[in-house]
Amino acid sequence: MEEITRVAERLRASSDLGETLAAGFDAFEAIRAAARDGEDDTDLFAAFLLTAGAAVEGRNAVAAAPSLPPARGVTPGGTRPASIAPGTIQEMTAALATLGELLARRLAGAAASAATPGDRAACGGAARAARQIHQLLAGAGDDTHIW
Repeated sequence: MEEITRVAERLRASSDLGETLAAGFDAFEAIRAAARDGEDDTDLFAAFLLTAGAAVEGRNAVAAAPSLPPARGVTPGGTRPASIAPGTIQEMTAALATLGELLARRLAGAAASAATPGDRAACGGAARAARQIHQLLAGAGDDTHIW
């Protein structure tokens, strides 16, 4: 959960397109890793599986942005999160849904203000993936919204 919190703080604090893209890339990667870790929860297996796929789509969209700064080595908190404790799966699901919503808002705003078509397209695609993540996880425990 610490990694999710750190990346959300970075995303909120980003002040320009490059920072938003870098934080967005790391956020999608953190979501992907946490969702893969959560796939062991049989009640939410489908939601986590689809979330991991949407996170990869979002990360790849951000990676295509011309304004994404070059990688600067290992990102803060860039390791796979520890296994999710059984009592905290709903907390993790809620945190990932909230991060998805934040990502969608920040990337949609970046798409609207981006100067180049490549950045607009990348941010728009990433924002769509982030909205999907939020939609998949916002109903934590109610898989009816997936279908």
